[in-house]
Amino acid sequence: MEAGAEAKRAESAQRELDRVGAFSDGVFAVAITLLVLNIEVPSVGDDELSGALDDLVPDLTAYFIAFAVIGLFWFGHHRAWSSFRRTTPKLVWSNMLLLSLIALMPFTTALMGRYDSDDISIVLYALNVGLAACADTYVDKVAFDEGIARVVSEGERRAQIVTGWMRPAIFFLSIPLAFLIDETVAQLFWLTLLLLPWVGRRVAREADAQESAS
Repeated sequence: MEAGAEAKRAESAQRELDRVGAFSDGVFAVAITLLVLNIEVPSVGDDELSGALDDLVPDLTAYFIAFAVIGLFWFGHHRAWSSFRRTTPKLVWSNMLLLSLIALMPFTTALMGRYDSDDISIVLYALNVGLAACADTYVDKVAFDEGIARVVSEGERRAQIVTGWMRPAIFFLSIPLAFLIDETVAQLFWLTLLLLPWVGRRVAREADAQESAS
């Protein structure tokens, strides 16, 4: 009898988790689709098409940057939620905060594409992504604190938290670069995100070594 009740509770928890995950996937899909709507097909004569396409380069650049950013958020979200065993109200609301910032990205992306030479547009986009990264890391923290995530090593847990907080730091640090130096330098600074996997592996190794030594 108890085994049957436990199985029903587990099934209900999994169904609720799947519903929240499906809703999240929908928000990511809509946000990433809306990005392309910021790129308007030129309505010009044949002899003016080449120049009109050149004018679209900032929009296309912003599109591919934002597509990669949202895609990486979705990939991380998908991997994290596949390791969760259930939901809690705190997890759902922290996830809603993350999704609200993801849904805002098509707007800040459009600003970055249209006003590519204005540092304010770069700052707003960096602020949007930085806050989304904070929310994403907070979702992971809630899952760890409430025992929702499946057991991982201490090294993996620490690496996930460290790299999670480094992501928003990179975007927030790019804001003064846009004001003090140049908006292009600020955008290039985002490429330091490519170092995070290496940082994560190093943190995980050191944490596991300390745990073994103790």
